Amino acid sequence: MGLFSKKSNKADNKKELTAEEVKKRWEDAYRANPNVYEKEGEEGLLVGFALTEDCDSIFPLVPEEQWAIEGRTIGLWMITMVSLTNPQGGIIGQMEYHEAMKRLQPYFIARSDNWVMIRAMTHEELDGLFDGLPRKLV
Repeated sequence: MGLFSKKSNKADNKKELTAEEVKKRWEDAYRANPNVYEKEGEEGLLVGFALTEDCDSIFPLVPEEQWAIEGRTIGLWMITMVSLTNPQGGIIGQMEYHEAMKRLQPYFIARSDNWVMIRAMTHEELDGLFDGLPRKLV
């Protein structure tokens, strides 16, 4: 065990960020991109995003307004929560997109148009999002 531990980001929700701090974090944050999957035997497509611990991330609030696939129906939008520190594996769980956005609201640190920046979260915080929900959608 080392003398130093990683600084918690919990303070971000308690203090007001300056415009300069927000601008810098928008520039440095990971911008979530959709991944499209086709499930065998199902008509609609599945579109998923990954939210990884310890990384400020920018997500669309309403992805249906950002992306569409011509001539195809998107049956499910989802977010997969991913851990980089969990020795049992990377995927913490999957959640329907709009349910995830509701549960992630306390971690929003900035908004712009249809986009929101979610502060870097710990494994425990991501895991806590699943209170009362199954962890797997697909």
